[in-house]
Amino acid sequence: MLSTIDISFLAVFLTATATSGCVMRVGPKTIRGDRFDYAGAISVSWKTQTLLNLVKVRYADQPVFLDVAQVVASYTLEASAGLNTPDWSGGTYFPVASVNGRWSENPTITYNPLTGEKFTRSLLAPVSPVSIFQLVQAGWPLDSIFMIAVKSINGLHAASHLEIIKQEADSRFYRVVRLMRELQLTNEISLRVIPPKGKSDDESAKSERAVLQFNRRNLNEADVVKAREVRTLLGLSQEGNQFEIAFGAVQASDKELAMLTRSIVEIIGEASSGVDVPVNDLKEGRAFAVTDVPTGNQAPSFGIKVHSSNSKPSEHDVYIAAQYHNHWFWIDDRDLLSKRGLTFIMLVSTLVEPGASIAPPVLTISK
Repeated sequence: MLSTIDISFLAVFLTATATSGCVMRVGPKTIRGDRFDYAGAISVSWKTQTLLNLVKVRYADQPVFLDVAQVVASYTLEASAGLNTPDWSGGTYFPVASVNGRWSENPTITYNPLTGEKFTRSLLAPVSPVSIFQLVQAGWPLDSIFMIAVKSINGLHAASHLEIIKQEADSRFYRVVRLMRELQLTNEISLRVIPPKGKSDDESAKSERAVLQFNRRNLNEADVVKAREVRTLLGLSQEGNQFEIAFGAVQASDKELAMLTRSIVEIIGEASSGVDVPVNDLKEGRAFAVTDVPTGNQAPSFGIKVHSSNSKPSEHDVYIAAQYHNHWFWIDDRDLLSKRGLTFIMLVSTLVEPGASIAPPVLTISK
């Protein structure tokens, strides 16, 4: 017969063994937490990097792009249980039970600094008009995208807000953008990207055509007037229905929409005009000043407002924050336009060719 104490130790042993057997399969249980935790961390770091680059451009500092190339999370769980028993036939010795365990987590994260001649050239090269129209086609507001990514349409120039690249605004540019946005909301105009037929994916991406199309069906009188004004301001034919999009400053005919687009560096520079630089830093010449932006009916419905302070802002009110030059810079979580603007810059930055890709290290995972 086993004593009560003997039975208790046996229960401990069996429980420890059963528990360790269940916990040993930690792999599937980590997916749900790890996937979202790592995705959230990467998202926050990407937004912080983008915000910090906006601030650095205002301070004439070099923007830096660092890509998270690979995340490998490995876990080790070791568990053991033992029961040492004396001779059950006699003596006063008690069984000795032991449970041992070890848990370790070893994440390996690799980064790729985006550098090199090809990447630098891509930063300085204008964004393809086709890429811009793909974003519009995907549902992004036309005025938001045109305001920050387009320099001119058929000779009508947008403003450049930084003093270093100052460009006077043509009020007709903002009038056209506003009218086109209103027509987009009523589906009276559409911006389409037409892929070529019979070509590979790489060839198709290089030879895609973008088209501005006016809808002539079921137009109300107000939309007819707006569409006519857009055609007049842009020098387009009043009879045409489709207009080819071309990269350039001057249109070749009244059947073409010529656009000059900004590069990623210019887009970041324009967006940085919304950074609230401390007054003392402006007075001391540490950061670029900003010119006046269009007002009234000419004002575009897009912009990024970055606040600044000497102390860290409340996390409850912050969408994303970064510290630079002894100041805190952040975007208010209730400012939807600024949040959308930052997302747009992040999306456009992915269009940059990184050049020769840097292969992450080969990891050998052993049991």
